Order: sequence, then C-alpha cells, then structure tokens
Amino acid sequence: MIQILYISSATQPMSTQDLLGLLGECREKNAGVGVTGMLLYGNGTFLQVLEGDETVVDDLYDRIRRDPRHTDLQILHRRVIERRQYSDWSMGFKRLSDRELKGVEGLRDFHESDFTPAYLLQHSDVVDSLMEHFRRERVKSIGQGELGVNEDDPMINILHRIIRGAVRVLAVLMVVTILWGVVDVVYVLYTKVLGPSFMDWQARDIIVTFGAFLAVLIAIEIFMNITLYLRDDVIHVRLVIATALMAIARKVIIFDFEKIEPMYILATAAVVLALGIVYWLMDNRTIGFGGGARHGGGRTS
Repeated sequence: MIQILYISSATQPMSTQDLLGLLGECREKNAGVGVTGMLLYGNGTFLQVLEGDETVVDDLYDRIRRDPRHTDLQILHRRVIERRQYSDWSMGFKRLSDRELKGVEGLRDFHESDFTPAYLLQHSDVVDSLMEHFRRERVKSIGQGELGVNEDDPMINILHRIIRGAVRVLAVLMVVTILWGVVDVVYVLYTKVLGPSFMDWQARDIIVTFGAFLAVLIAIEIFMNITLYLRDDVIHVRLVIATALMAIARKVIIFDFEKIEPMYILATAAVVLALGIVYWLMDNRTIGFGGGARHGGGRTS
C-alpha cells in the first residue's frame, strides 16, 4: 500500500458545489478500488493525498495527471505505508478559507492567499500541519478511530489494545458459532429434506430450513462486524446499522404471517424505516470528495 501527496493549480476557479457535485457518481467507484485520502482546495490550488494499493493509486494518479482541469502537478511525496492515515472510503474534502485556517495549530500567520504551489513546495512543515489538522478533524466528524492506538494519552492506547484483543477472542468464538450453525444446517437438511418424502413437506419445514440458513448468514455478518472494529477505514456506526438492516430483512423472509400479530409486523416496518433513515442521514453526512472522482471535475473517469 502506498500514499501519494501532490499539489496542482486549477485552470479555472472551482466552487465547493462544483467539487462535490460529482461525488454521487464516483463514490461507489472509490469504495470498489479502495482508494482513500483527503483533498484540500483553496486559492485555486489543489492539495490531495491518495492512498491504497500501489497499482491502483499509480493508475489513478496517471489519470488525474492528464485531466485538463488542473495543471502543474508536482508530487510532494510517494511512500509505502503499513496502514491508512485517511481512513474513510469517501475521500475527505475541505474548502479552505481564512476562517478554516485560523483553527490550524501553529499556522497563525498562514492565510488562504499563501495556499499556493510556490509557497507550499518551500514549506513542507505547513503541508504536514494542514493535512494532519484536517485529517484529525475528519476523523472526529465521522466518528472513526474509536479503537485507535495512536491517541495522545498512553493509557487510552493500552486500553484500546486490550479491547482489540477482546475483539479477536470474540471473532474466534463467532467462527465456532458459525461452524456450529453449518452443522445445524446439515442436520436440518437431513431431517427435513432427505428424511421425509418430498410430498410430505409442509410450509413449516421450508421456514425451518430457511431459518437455519439465515441464522448462519446473520452470524457471518456479525463476524464481519466484529472484525471490522479492528480496522480504521470503515465507519463503525454505519456498519452496525447496515448489519441490523440486513438481519431484519432476512428475518422478514421467514415471517409466519398466520401466527404473527399485526402490531409486530408494523413495529418491524417502523424499525426498518428508522434504520433506513439513519443510514441515509449518515451516508450523506460523510460526503467528501472521492479519490475515484475526477479531481476538480471528475478526474478519474
């Protein structure tokens, strides 16, 4: 995995809406190729970091380099990394202004007018401060890094490592549960399908068989949920909501409507609606400028 940080100049002024307008069509592509990072724009200057698989990032940068909406690309660094620093599938984006820059520690005398390739190329410390400040801001805004081991407080790092160890134990136990569920599926298939003749099958037998399969699938989703807590490139709260939605949707498939009360069905529908709204709100809240998007106008398509 590599990280590329480059700077360039826009060939024409770009508004925030112009930059974010292409996000909808490009976010899915970003997630598919696993490119993450951060884009800063101000004073007609782009400063963007890309990280991901070496081949993917190099190909992406090559397409970005040929885009006519910016010029004078210069790579500030290209290095191998062990873990992502900009852990968000949707590329983080910030439109810089003097107001935004006032909050950057150590850059009291730095203004938007200073955000130019000529100045930044000569002041690598300013570049590092900018990227680190907005990276931390982005992490806080989307609720990531709950179990990070790079906190300022050493005690928090120790506690997070302990919790990460507990998560690994839970993952192992969940694998045991999944294997036990597979054994149950085999048993159900044997007793419900192979045992009686096909003509003796009842609707209840079909529901029980589906139920055994769905229990294993839900256990697998929970396993994925557990293990993803060890990663920093996912949004954990949104993951939990998505898992809940999938679990409820699969539960609905095996509803026995002859026995279920109408209020139970209405309550289930209300939960699905509420989870869907929350997921949609979080999905829009984490909007940023995507690495798969064409920089300053959809560079990667």
